[in-house]
Amino acid sequence: MLQRRCAQLAAWGTAWLQGRESFDSVLDAATGHGRPLPGPGFDATLVTNPVGAALFDLRAAGARSLRLVLPVAGDVRGLAGDPAFRDAALGAGEATFGGEIGLTCVAGPQTPSSAGPELRWWRTRALPANPDYLSVPDAEHDLTEAIRETASALADRGRTSWLADVAPALSNARRAGEKLNLPASHPPRAVRVIAQAERLSAVLTLVDSDDTGTVTAADVADRAAILKPLRMAVRRALLAGYNAGAEVNAQ
Repeated sequence: MLQRRCAQLAAWGTAWLQGRESFDSVLDAATGHGRPLPGPGFDATLVTNPVGAALFDLRAAGARSLRLVLPVAGDVRGLAGDPAFRDAALGAGEATFGGEIGLTCVAGPQTPSSAGPELRWWRTRALPANPDYLSVPDAEHDLTEAIRETASALADRGRTSWLADVAPALSNARRAGEKLNLPASHPPRAVRVIAQAERLSAVLTLVDSDDTGTVTAADVADRAAILKPLRMAVRRALLAGYNAGAEVNAQ
């Protein structure tokens, strides 16, 4: 399962800023099995843990929540900061914002080291952007509709036979929602939506890496068009789910 460092930081950082989780729990969640390193926007001579430094600055500035952004080519709603930061966040596929601070994490390659990959955190000054708001109930509804419509479209075109070739890996992908790491105080409905969206995200990643040799270029193009609305619904559900703690604070 893809480790969304900024998503973890958004959920756990919000809980910490609101006094519901410990500082160490945020660091553990955002770092996982990795080595956090200061990147652009941090003074590497003074900062050894960029996540911790950013959290203290956020609290000192009066921030009460963090918001996740999941930018993709063609849709960078909510993404702010200087051009280099925006490019890094787009490459990483995620960023988080609070107060006037934006953060993203660029992960290095996996290594045999038990310390895990390098996690280079970037920081930018970013004026608060208008939230790309979607409620958890609406995201859940949209995701359900997208699943139904996608399944129907695939069946109508006879594009479901490829699933048999990747069945073992598909079974593992569907378990992605069982490996969530969220604060105990995170809204339960949001947790369920995240679990479903993470499972589907893992399945879509598997589809993208399908190299069984039984799918033609035309099949790939057709399938990509069919799956596009589902990809959007999954991404929007992840945003609504991980940002649910911030929405509770905003009410």
